[in-house]
Amino acid sequence: MKQTSKFKNYALLMATSSVLAASSATAANSFYAPGDVVLFFQKLNGDTVYANVGAATSFRGAAAGADAANQLNIINLNSTLVSAFGGSWASDTTIYAGLAGVFNTSNTTNSLSNGDPARTLYVSKSREDGGTVGTANSTAWSGFTNGAMTDAAGRIFSMNNTFEVNYDAVQVVSPAGVSTIDDQNILTTVNGNTFQGTAFNNFAGGVSQQGTAGNHGTFGSAGTAEFNLDLYRMLARATGGVGTGQTLVTGQVDGPLRTGSYEGTFTINSGGSVSFQAISAVPEPSGALALGLIGTVAGLGYRRRRSA
Repeated sequence: MKQTSKFKNYALLMATSSVLAASSATAANSFYAPGDVVLFFQKLNGDTVYANVGAATSFRGAAAGADAANQLNIINLNSTLVSAFGGSWASDTTIYAGLAGVFNTSNTTNSLSNGDPARTLYVSKSREDGGTVGTANSTAWSGFTNGAMTDAAGRIFSMNNTFEVNYDAVQVVSPAGVSTIDDQNILTTVNGNTFQGTAFNNFAGGVSQQGTAGNHGTFGSAGTAEFNLDLYRMLARATGGVGTGQTLVTGQVDGPLRTGSYEGTFTINSGGSVSFQAISAVPEPSGALALGLIGTVAGLGYRRRRSA
């Protein structure tokens, strides 16, 4: 009996170890979870960089049109970027940077991630120089079909899954041929000029911004920006989807259907510090103005009663 009991305990231990080993093999990175936004860098035929900047929903706001919190100096990437691209990375015009995140690729599940239904995409777009903090200075992504949303979600998930499975860190240098950053965000060279093609098989012109020999100017509290990326959220199901077979998930934070809604801007300065500045909040009426409006409404009501 004792021998059998020992054998059972040993078998149970081995089975538990196998499950833990399988679990760690498929989700090694304890610093990343599906739904986090990955900031990535790439250079033609060179190394790539993954960096987790946090849960996508932390850059969204709690409700449609709501302002998320500004987040300055989220992470510093200087040592990682120097390791991947050399000390002059901030002025290297052959480096491209972009953002992408998604928590689930299913087109049937009704699960939510803090108000985001499955296939909710977070992707960047290159911002023009300057502009007003809290306001987009790029054209929103639009014109996506339901199938394109599923395809893009799968490809973003594939890229970020490599970061999750192969590493256990917030930021890493991934050798060429190991990451899927360059697989999903194609860089090509024509007449000696490098440019980005179609990202994630659906974003024509790419989601990244090309590095500049100078900078992209001073951007609010974040300071001088070497990279300046507008972040967009794209819903695969929304109120605009009535009649398209896409129903809302109870509790989801709604928005426009398959069209990017601007959430804020990420910047990376020459010291490698990453910051996020959110959309401009709609100012609420001051106390005096609110009282004045109440008085006006009350006066109109009084006059209507007198006329009656």
